[in-house]
Amino acid sequence: MSLLECRSSIIPDLADLLPDAVFLVEETGRIAYVSAASRTVLGYEPAELVGQRVIDLVVARDRDKTRREAGEVMAGKLRVGFENCYAHKRGGDVHLSWSARWLEADRLRLGVARDISALRRAGPLERLGRLAEGKPLAPREREILALLLTEATEKQIADQLGLAFSTTHSYITAIFRKFGVRGRAGLMSLWLQQDAAVS
Repeated sequence: MSLLECRSSIIPDLADLLPDAVFLVEETGRIAYVSAASRTVLGYEPAELVGQRVIDLVVARDRDKTRREAGEVMAGKLRVGFENCYAHKRGGDVHLSWSARWLEADRLRLGVARDISALRRAGPLERLGRLAEGKPLAPREREILALLLTEATEKQIADQLGLAFSTTHSYITAIFRKFGVRGRAGLMSLWLQQDAAVS
């Protein structure tokens, strides 16, 4: 079996085992492949999505930023932690966090989408915000707090919010201080406790 045959037979099988949805998108924006997780993440069978324009699945308010992000990926930038909302087949929004890269040799955009809808529920995030009582969070700190609960790096958070890295780092340091934690692991632990309280 050649390497190409191995790639074409094994990789889709592995991708179908992942809980996150794996997409391959052509330069034209049409979906060339999607893994089996599309059923649980978006409610669609993979065959329903292949050939569709991926941007048509994105909710209207997120389309412009999604087009800009796709342009960054196609320009060769590795992207992690980009968030947007897709429309679920049965209605409602699905909040996704993406890791994506451009596969130059294949002229395809590879994206892995994690459903973070539970993370974006207002209840736990609001409860987490109340833990900082007496030290209220500024609006920008709330935006950064939400992004800190994803896999995005500080640089990616800065890029997404259009802030200087040093400014973002200062906000993050202030957030950690307000919550009495040393880093993201402590913040995530607090968030998970709040999430469990809501469940």
